[in-house]
Amino acid sequence: MDILGNIASATAIRNIIKNGGFDILRRLLPESSYNILIKNIKQGHIVSDLSVFEKQIIYNLRKMTIAQIAELPDVSEGLEFAIKNAANSCNNIIEFLNIIKSKRYTSTRIQRILLYALLGITKKDMAISKKNNLYIRVLGFNNRGKFLISEIAKANPKLEIITSVKKFIDNNSNKNLQTILDKDILATDIYTLGYEYDSWSNLDFTKKLITYN
Repeated sequence: MDILGNIASATAIRNIIKNGGFDILRRLLPESSYNILIKNIKQGHIVSDLSVFEKQIIYNLRKMTIAQIAELPDVSEGLEFAIKNAANSCNNIIEFLNIIKSKRYTSTRIQRILLYALLGITKKDMAISKKNNLYIRVLGFNNRGKFLISEIAKANPKLEIITSVKKFIDNNSNKNLQTILDKDILATDIYTLGYEYDSWSNLDFTKKLITYN
């Protein structure tokens, strides 16, 4: 169920935003989260769904070879041929999904693959992420959160906790972590392409942590 009491899935929240149901959001989100969300909606800094990037995705798939599509995570059993054919015959996500989805290939799986194609994530990248102790990206915190982050760092000295991307890059010597972080940075740069206004890149380096009491 997408909404149960005062708990909603991410998909449900995105659909509520698309339909302008802000009164419902007040009930589902903490006040601080609701205020941040409304601020970003007013600024045009929000992406409602994958269709915002449909032209970039289909362009990438048309540019890729069958072998390259086969290297995307979740692609197996000849699915790369169906993906290539769909990309070559349509120009929007809805039509693309209707061509491929079936009991064997669900919409959720196909949409994951489309994200991999958009971000250039390969099966090799996934293998790296599974074999390595990755990092924690901190995007914001309150006073309690700041204390917990400090305690976590003390208890896990080998765990990378990133509060400054630039500082981490300057001091990191782990190539595998850098590979994964590069995908994070690219994802942010692509995400802002979906903004209505102020579509800046490099926000991972310029955006300050969200802090509140």
